[in-house]
Amino acid sequence: MRQHWSSNPKLIQFAPLLIALVFIVACGGAASEPTAPAAAAPAASQPTGDTAVAAATTPAEVMAPKVHPGKLNVMLGDLAAERFDDIYAPGATGGLNYLRLMGGYLISGNDKSELVPGIASGWRVSEDGLTWTFDIRNGVKFHDGSELTPEDVLWSINHYTGPQANDYLLLSSKYPANTTSIELSGPNEITWVLTKVFMDVPNSYAEGPAGGRHIMPKRAELNDKQAALDYDKNPIAAGLMRLVSHTPAEVMRFERFDDFYYQPENGFPEDKRVNFQFLDMYIVPEEAVRVAALRAGEADIVPSSLATKSQVEAGGGRMVFGPEGIITDARFVDCWPGGFDLWPKDAAGFPNCHDKRVRQALQLALNRVVIRDQLYGGPEVFQIKGWWRATPSNNAYTPELDNLTPFDPDKARQLLADAGYPGGEGFGKLIVNTSPSTSLPLLVEQAQLGADMWRRELGLDVEVRVGDRTAIKKAVRDKELIGQVIWQDNETRADVTGSYTYFYGDRAITNNLQNSLHDDQQLLDLVHAAIEILDSGDRAEALKKLTLTLADESYHFNVGYVNIPWGVGPKVLTWEPYALATYPSGLHTVTLK
Repeated sequence: MRQHWSSNPKLIQFAPLLIALVFIVACGGAASEPTAPAAAAPAASQPTGDTAVAAATTPAEVMAPKVHPGKLNVMLGDLAAERFDDIYAPGATGGLNYLRLMGGYLISGNDKSELVPGIASGWRVSEDGLTWTFDIRNGVKFHDGSELTPEDVLWSINHYTGPQANDYLLLSSKYPANTTSIELSGPNEITWVLTKVFMDVPNSYAEGPAGGRHIMPKRAELNDKQAALDYDKNPIAAGLMRLVSHTPAEVMRFERFDDFYYQPENGFPEDKRVNFQFLDMYIVPEEAVRVAALRAGEADIVPSSLATKSQVEAGGGRMVFGPEGIITDARFVDCWPGGFDLWPKDAAGFPNCHDKRVRQALQLALNRVVIRDQLYGGPEVFQIKGWWRATPSNNAYTPELDNLTPFDPDKARQLLADAGYPGGEGFGKLIVNTSPSTSLPLLVEQAQLGADMWRRELGLDVEVRVGDRTAIKKAVRDKELIGQVIWQDNETRADVTGSYTYFYGDRAITNNLQNSLHDDQQLLDLVHAAIEILDSGDRAEALKKLTLTLADESYHFNVGYVNIPWGVGPKVLTWEPYALATYPSGLHTVTLK
């Protein structure tokens, strides 16, 4: 009989004891391009940029893994749209939970947040940075036993990012308008020609948080809504587990895929097949119910919190932390002088936040230590290192960032006075827009605490508006929040190149009119000098220097990031989730009692 966790009296009895905090996450980055040479590299043209290929040859003998015959039960707060074609759940927090489990990706990752070969045995970029070439591996199988072909990869890339894709994508992409062609250029080779340099192309097809484009069997048309709905009924993919059944709004059931390609027999350095036979993934929004299920032995992995740590441990479980899972993303909207021509005619006067001194004052008035300690109980969960998406495991982080935005209310008040608003006089009302998050608990409380700091330290009149995230995004797009603040969650990145391109790059390149944060030509030159460097190591060094400059500009407020706490039951002997993963990652490291 099907179990409805929200109505189980045995589990619900624990609910009054616990505080519901949901620490699951969303969408989006992988790491910088790997450069390891490979014995399995095809005899194609000599790479002119970064290259990634299979880094290990097949051992003479590979021991068959011992697979536990049992099941792993995972309870999560959300599974988003529960669609299986990525374009119908873009940026969906809960979607990563199941798509990363069942999807096969052009490029894979490892526990060092590096890009490594996946369905693509190698990739390279031309000297001008405009042409990307992917070498497609033989022998990859879909869950129905059919062979994955280069034609499947070609269809998938065109479906997601071909020149026509913005006609149907729910969230527009920078790639379609800047794509010249995506085509087969050899028996196992696909070439993607762009009109602009985008060094984050590999990340767009990697299995990390910022990727999400899994390879599907080709369909008759690049976009057919009915065909996509039919695919949802029988989603054939190439990942480590295959979907067995799906009860919407309740549970997805999976089975181990023995022929998953990432294993030593196929020349890979490790076996990423899971060590158990089955996995059930339940939707259970209430943390109290999830933790009660963990204690009752009916769940094995759940998003938890420090507030329920004692309950988890009392049931024989433990806390496992996923490093750098999600960030607080707080920023002004449309506070750049050149944005005036985009404003509606009835918009309010020129917002005072275009002044760098104002932005810096608000940053320096945020006591991040108080946010960390009072809301989250200390650094075990909430960290204040780095800046925005530049967290310690990605390519833009430098320790210099850790003390770049300290709490300094005296300096903040002086900067605000220098900008013409002593004690907040004449500043007008500052509106902060936020929404509840299933990815980052206490997000609304964060925004309210930040607003209290701005009132107390700077004398500002601050109003916090709690709404729906989708409605807030639409209001940003429609230019209804000019000069206001949005305070939301966002996924982390291993490579910030795409993020910096989108928010700080040339709008003509990204077709981005709603999120551009400046029109400073000198800053624009610095941004493009960094993001267009072909060599990943050199680009990382340039990004570190650029990040120090961007942090000083304070277009994004630096608040902090979360180490995602997972409650783990006693049946799970080992689990090592990856850094920067917003979903249950590294499941091949799970062993069961």
